[in-house]
Amino acid sequence: MSKDIAVLYKSKYGSSKTYSKWISDKLHADIFEIGHVSLNTLNDYNKIIFVSALYAGKLSAIKTIRKLYNSLHNNKKIYCVVIGIGDPNDKDIYNASLDKNFKPNEKENIKFYFLRGCIDFDKLKIHHALMMHMLKTIISSKAVKTEDEEMLLKNYGKKIDFLNKNSVDNIISDIKKEE
Repeated sequence: MSKDIAVLYKSKYGSSKTYSKWISDKLHADIFEIGHVSLNTLNDYNKIIFVSALYAGKLSAIKTIRKLYNSLHNNKKIYCVVIGIGDPNDKDIYNASLDKNFKPNEKENIKFYFLRGCIDFDKLKIHHALMMHMLKTIISSKAVKTEDEEMLLKNYGKKIDFLNKNSVDNIISDIKKEE
């Protein structure tokens, strides 16, 4: 029995899970935590949407995404929603991270979307807190800073929340067009 859409997510701090829930609700899709679904289960779906956060340029679920992609890409439509705190319109940032995470043939066969998540410095695990401190140090020493860098410095240590339910609308529209 073929089902239509499965949304798979990996979430450490909640943004990916929140966006996954919004996407699955709007598409009437089934939702799974990425480590808790079998390849056999995914074979029943026509479209697979991966949702994963970006940490220092690396997707948190990249190993599992690539493994599942290699098994599924021949007969499924594959989408990947990348969650970060950078401006989703800054294609240089996101294209560099795609190059770092995916092989050229994978990038050709996956439709990518970029959304802004949130960061709560009080809830970061130690390694992520250290990465953010190093980033702050690097940004602080720059003579010219981007708007996003200025915003990060201004709000460092506070909760920064860009979650926006309407930001999934383009994703929903694109996927519905392919029905």
